[in-house]
Amino acid sequence: MGFFSFLFGGKYPSTKKYEAQLDQNVADFERFKQIAKSAEYARYIELNNLTNSIDFKNKVNKLKTEKFSDTEPYKKEQEYKKLKDSDDIKKYCKFKDKQLDQRLALAKQSSDYNRFVELSQVVSTSEFKALTAQRDFKKTPEYQTLNEYKKLAKSSAVKFINKTEASDAYKNFVRTEGSDKLKKFKELEEYVNSQEFKSFKAEIEDSKRFKKSEESKILNEYEALAKSKDITWFIKNEKSNAFASIAKRKLIFEDNFVSFDKAKWEIGSYAGNAFAAGTIYSQMNERQITNSKNIEVSASELSIITRKETATGKRWNPALGFVNSEFEFTSSLINTGNSFRQLYGQFDFKVKMSKSSPVVHTIWMQSEKNTPIINVASLGSDKKKIIVGSANGDKVKKVSVDGADFSEYQIITLLWTPEKLSWSINGVEVFSQKDNVPQTPMYINIGSSITNDGDVNGAIMTLDWIRVYEINK
Repeated sequence: MGFFSFLFGGKYPSTKKYEAQLDQNVADFERFKQIAKSAEYARYIELNNLTNSIDFKNKVNKLKTEKFSDTEPYKKEQEYKKLKDSDDIKKYCKFKDKQLDQRLALAKQSSDYNRFVELSQVVSTSEFKALTAQRDFKKTPEYQTLNEYKKLAKSSAVKFINKTEASDAYKNFVRTEGSDKLKKFKELEEYVNSQEFKSFKAEIEDSKRFKKSEESKILNEYEALAKSKDITWFIKNEKSNAFASIAKRKLIFEDNFVSFDKAKWEIGSYAGNAFAAGTIYSQMNERQITNSKNIEVSASELSIITRKETATGKRWNPALGFVNSEFEFTSSLINTGNSFRQLYGQFDFKVKMSKSSPVVHTIWMQSEKNTPIINVASLGSDKKKIIVGSANGDKVKKVSVDGADFSEYQIITLLWTPEKLSWSINGVEVFSQKDNVPQTPMYINIGSSITNDGDVNGAIMTLDWIRVYEINK
């Protein structure tokens, strides 16, 4: 029995309870933040200061003595009435009420009017007028054009347009439209018709104005806020600094595997995709080849399934390079080499690994080179024993951790700081190291491999979610 199995007795918080607590912590922190920026809390702080201020007391006095005729809204109302009674605004409004501007615009879209305008340009030329003086003008095509023009001039659309545009009402409309005076009138009209103005006027002219005022209700409102469930909960947690730890975190990468997100994950090794023209290959000692069909996403879970089936592919031989080979097994590997890399932080994986040996299920992190590597978790021959650690050149540190049944979901956490690597299972730290700590951004790899023979039926690694947090000091 390993050291950690002895230390924890194989007992970790249940994943269900631990995840529920994680979710509750996040929910509580979100609640804390929401309350902190809520209108309710802002109002509480505001009223706490307001009720004892000199300004508040002055407002009370003003509410008792002020008349509507003393206010700025009254002045605006008077200005509005004056503008409304002015001759040009009255005529403008009458023109608009009859929708003459809309009717005019519609008439100008008619085929008769457009043809009339077109012919107007023709018959008004000196050349055309010269033709009308000729003796045989009636025999010319231009005579027909002139008749068409005269006929169109009598059409309802043209007559309406000409009559309207010749009217004083239209000329006043053109002068007034877009004027500063009209702009001011509309602005004031909108204001005096607003609910804000009507409410203000009704309130200030009410003989019981003070009793109905906001100021008379403020003290009661403040007392109610001070006793509210959210405010009392917030103040309690603020005083105890309950969220100091979670407040340092910032979620920078997450996948809940609703689907296979190709923007986050690529299939195969990063090196093969980046430096070998997308070649999918296996190492010399591996007996499986990576296959995209071995990745299944269902019910918000991503599974990497290892199968016994022959397949052809490439194997990397350090002496010969890529060599065509036949493989006995298929499995898969995914990585974030092109989409996401991180230096330091908290890396959480909710994972289960059904039937391991002879399959090795692994979650690891690496950079451009073969090392350094952080082994988040490897499960091999024993479903209750994972390997964790790191490698940097010839410096390798790895530890076997017992006690958690990985045929069921467990939450593995890697906490990576400049000084330390720490591994936890369901919130219980199982190993940490201060030496051999990588200092370069790394990407995530998740895959299953086989080096020995055996029954792989049911060998599946399944992830429910992954979350990566940046930790701020």
